[in-house]
Amino acid sequence: MKPSTSPLGQQMILQSHTPRGRRRIFRNENYKGYLFVAPAVLLLLLFAAYPLVSSLWLSLNSVEVLSTERAFVGLENYRELFSTADFWDGLWNGLVFSFFTVVLQLLAGIATALLLNNAFRGRALVRGLILFPFVAPTIVAVLVWKWILNDLYGVANLALMDLGIISEGIAWLGSPEFAMPSVILINVWMFFPFITIQVLARLQVIPSELYEAARVDGAGAFQRFWYVTLPELRSTILLVVFIRGLWMFNKFDTVWLLTQGGPVGKTKTLPILAYIQAFQEYQLGAGATTSACIFMLLALFGFWYARKLKTENGR
Repeated sequence: MKPSTSPLGQQMILQSHTPRGRRRIFRNENYKGYLFVAPAVLLLLLFAAYPLVSSLWLSLNSVEVLSTERAFVGLENYRELFSTADFWDGLWNGLVFSFFTVVLQLLAGIATALLLNNAFRGRALVRGLILFPFVAPTIVAVLVWKWILNDLYGVANLALMDLGIISEGIAWLGSPEFAMPSVILINVWMFFPFITIQVLARLQVIPSELYEAARVDGAGAFQRFWYVTLPELRSTILLVVFIRGLWMFNKFDTVWLLTQGGPVGKTKTLPILAYIQAFQEYQLGAGATTSACIFMLLALFGFWYARKLKTENGR
């Protein structure tokens, strides 16, 4: 005996199978999805989009901290910024700082990852110790390195003088010649474990059959690294270079705590310049302009990475 269906029920069933009915159901499902993502979107707008738009608008105005007056000046702040040596020096310092820190972090990270990928006694302990620079609080790391590099009683100077390499202490963070290299090496020490973690995770999923085939073909250790390991790490290397490049070019805390942009501006990067303009010279409009330039440079770098990633995925 077939179950009876009322005319109203038959009409609802027929409507659900029509294109309009399917669109209505799909629309209802979309509404539920929108409700689930709405809190995240609101938080993103509140903590990311609004500050960004506000900062960009501020860069088009002349604003001083000690004055309530605000005047719209258009692109005048950008014209003044690009005409100063501080901007171009800060851009150059930032490029030098980010390039060498990323390259040295990459080399140190790959080397330690290759070491930790091999089985040896005490490997678990070494893995934990290598993570220490990355998890240590920034202020603690800065204080330790300031003590190590102190020109009067620093461990580095005492060791070099005992070895006869130098005759008197060097102001590593206070001399124009050594300030930038010192800041670079400190940031390499602090952040290379991040790359170690990423590369090690990728190394552990490379099929062992590739290495076995290379050995059968007579490939040595360097050839296996160059023709097997490095191509397998290509996407990971591209990712960490992008992330570390963004972080290092935008780095403020360690550079400021170590040198405050000195001596004589040798470590004054664009984030340091923006801070000085806004909170020491009290020119909020100029500081926002420098920050907007940083954002646009990072956006261009992100666009390049997206194009590069698309090309890599198309291979």
